[in-house]
Order: sequence, then structure tokens, then C-alpha cells
Amino acid sequence: MYIPFVNAMEALGNKAAVRAFREKEMVVLEQQLDIVPEDVRARILLAADYASIGREEDSIRQLEMAVALRPNDSSVLYNAACTYGVLGRREDALEALVRAKDAGYSNLDWIRRDPDLEILHGHPEFERMFPAAKSTNV
Repeated sequence: MYIPFVNAMEALGNKAAVRAFREKEMVVLEQQLDIVPEDVRARILLAADYASIGREEDSIRQLEMAVALRPNDSSVLYNAACTYGVLGRREDALEALVRAKDAGYSNLDWIRRDPDLEILHGHPEFERMFPAAKSTNV
């Protein structure tokens, strides 16, 4: 339930509210993982939250565990790419994104608009795989 609130607060530019919601979400996700350590969705979401507040080592640990538990899950791989993007790890983000696409990630229109992947814009491999839509002048 926290994700829509975080997204709304980010869209409004309310950084304090974003941080507060993420902190609440982290507590819930950490508790969930204490109970169900194999919960991949909780791990990948926690990785994203940790990345957003600069807890890089914790973020990497969670996303690597999520990917290890579901190495061919396109959604997990896509979220790993986004988390690497937030962390500024361009090559890791690209590698995870390529794996996500190969595993069947299908929301290709969103990839170029996702702010977590902006770090990849201009990368030759990214541009080759996900070319910008050509505008038509009518």
C-alpha cells in the first residue's frame, strides 16, 4: 500500500513525505522478511527503498538475494535494473535490464520513461535495444 503513496508524493515533489513513507515501508518489509525470508517481492522492494536513501550495501544485498531466488523472473530483473540505476551503477543496470528483456519483460514503452533508468539514456547498447520513438510531423 505504500507504493502508490510514495509515487504520488514523488510526483508532487514532497521529498519529506516520500522519505517518511519509504521509512514506514522499510519497517514493514523488514518485518515481512523476518517472517518469510523467501519473499522475493519484499526483498526487491526493500532493495529499492534502501537505494533511495543511500544504503547501497544493504540494497545490493537484498537485490542480489531476490535475483538469486528468481533468476529468470522478468519483473525482479527489471526492478533490479531500476535499483542499480538509482544507485548510479550504469553497467549493472544495463545488464539487469537486458536480462529482464530476455526473460520476457514486455512493458518496453515504459523503459524509456522510467526515471530510475535515466542513467542509461545515451548508452549505445541501451539506445540500440530501446530506441527513442520517432516523432511524426503531420
